[in-house]
Amino acid sequence: MYKKMWLLINGASGNNEIQKNLDATIGTLAMQTKELTITFTQEKGHTEQLCREQGHEFDIIMIMGGDGTVHEAINGLSGLDNPPVTGILPTGTCNDFSRSLLIPQNLKKAAAVVEQNHIQYVDIGKMNDRYFSNFYGIGLIAETSENIDDQLKGMLGKVSYFISALQTFNNASPFTFTLKADGKEYKDDAVMILLANGNFIGTNRLPGDQISLDDGLIDVYIIKESGAPLLKEFFNSKNPFMYDLEQSSIEYIQASEVELETEKVMKADTDGEVYEETPVHIKILPKKIPFLFGEVQQDTNN
Repeated sequence: MYKKMWLLINGASGNNEIQKNLDATIGTLAMQTKELTITFTQEKGHTEQLCREQGHEFDIIMIMGGDGTVHEAINGLSGLDNPPVTGILPTGTCNDFSRSLLIPQNLKKAAAVVEQNHIQYVDIGKMNDRYFSNFYGIGLIAETSENIDDQLKGMLGKVSYFISALQTFNNASPFTFTLKADGKEYKDDAVMILLANGNFIGTNRLPGDQISLDDGLIDVYIIKESGAPLLKEFFNSKNPFMYDLEQSSIEYIQASEVELETEKVMKADTDGEVYEETPVHIKILPKKIPFLFGEVQQDTNN
C-alpha cells in the first residue's frame, strides 16, 4: 500500500465522462493508498507544471488522460532527481504509451494494475531541453498529426488517425536530412524519420521486435519514398504488420544519442503533440522513471 497517491485527471474531458471514469477506478485506487489526492488539470501545460512542482511529494502518481496528458507529465517528472512511481489510466484516442506498458485499455482493469504493483524503470528520451516517452518524428508522421480534423477525432477516435495517415501518404514529399547516430553519419532523402522509445504508433505495433523500454537505446526508422507503400499498408492493417526490416526499404538503426538536421526547418511530432522543430539533439536517459506495468517484463540487460 502506498502512503500518498496523486490522481491527476485531464480536466478537458466532459463532466459526464470524468464521472464515469472515476466510478470505474476510484474504489480500486483508494484501497491501495493511505491518502488519495485528486487534482483536475485546468489548461494545456498544467499537468507538466503540477508534476514538476509537486511530483516529489507523492509515492505514486496516476495519470488519467491520453497521450498528450502523459507527455506533459513526463516533461514535469523527468527533471526530478527521484521521480515517483507513475501509472497510466488511459482515456485518450490512441493511448500508445500505455499500450507499450501493457496497460489494459479498459479503465477498470487499468486501475487494477495498481494492485499487481509490477514496477519497472523505463527509458525517457530527451530532445534538446524537452522530453518524450513514446516517439519523436518528422515528415509524414508530423503531417498526419497536423492533418487530423478535431471534429472527426472526437467522433471517430483512433479511426481519424488512420484516415489522416492514409490521406497524407498519398502526398508524400521527400526531404533532405543529416543524421548522426552514436557518431556515425547518414545523409539522404526520406519521407519520414521516426525515433521510437515505445512500441506503438496510432494503436499499431511498430515493425520489428527489437524495441525495448529499458535498453538505453532509441530505435530509428528512416522511411524513404520507396518505403511509403509499406508504411501505408502498416497503418491500414488490422493486425500488427510485422516484416523483416533487413529485407525492407526501411532503414533501421539503434543508438543512445542522435543528432538530426534537415535542409529546411521541419515540424516534429512528439508523443502526438506537434510543437518541436528540427534541428534536434536526442539522447536516452536510461531507466529514468519507474512505471506501473500491466505485466512483468524481462529485463533486457540480464
